[in-house]
Amino acid sequence: MSTGNLESVHRRRPQQLRARHTVEAILEAVIRILKREGTEAVTTNHIAEVAGVSIGSLYQYFPDKRAIFAALHQRHIEQIDRVIETTLVQNASVPLERLMRALVDAMIDAHSADPELHDLFVAHVTPQAGETKSFAERMQGAFRLAISARSSELKKGRNLDVHVFVVTRMFESLCHGAVQQRPPRLPLAEAKAEIVRAMLAYLRS
Repeated sequence: MSTGNLESVHRRRPQQLRARHTVEAILEAVIRILKREGTEAVTTNHIAEVAGVSIGSLYQYFPDKRAIFAALHQRHIEQIDRVIETTLVQNASVPLERLMRALVDAMIDAHSADPELHDLFVAHVTPQAGETKSFAERMQGAFRLAISARSSELKKGRNLDVHVFVVTRMFESLCHGAVQQRPPRLPLAEAKAEIVRAMLAYLRS
């Protein structure tokens, strides 16, 4: 490789790193604005101001506000993927009840950190069909492995595909509901316990 090529490589790397930092700063700015001021305050000018970048720099990476929200949604999905994967690995050998409790704790805690994001996604992000299907398939695959590995705790003769389909959707819907729609008098710890109880009741029925 020539000296000129080496210089070119070394110039590109900091630029790529700066780009990642800029994008991350923009996404984090949206979260800060949401928490402090609400959805109505999330404008491209305000995002750029809070992120510490020029509006021109923002538009280099995102053509409009919806593109920022879509990127934030994709990052959220990747974070949830990691949460589920890590929880499964850390609880690979525990009984079914402990695993379900760990998964519910992890999922709800991950969403409780930034509950405002869910409202933003519902209002402004149209999930791509392929992206949604891919996430659902990964979630179902994770639950399939977890449940099949603990088949001795379940009644024989049940359809594993049906089990996986139903319990995965119970998990997603109830965990989201516990964060977004839980009655004021229902403590989060109690909601978690009831979700685990509902999932186990179905799996063991």
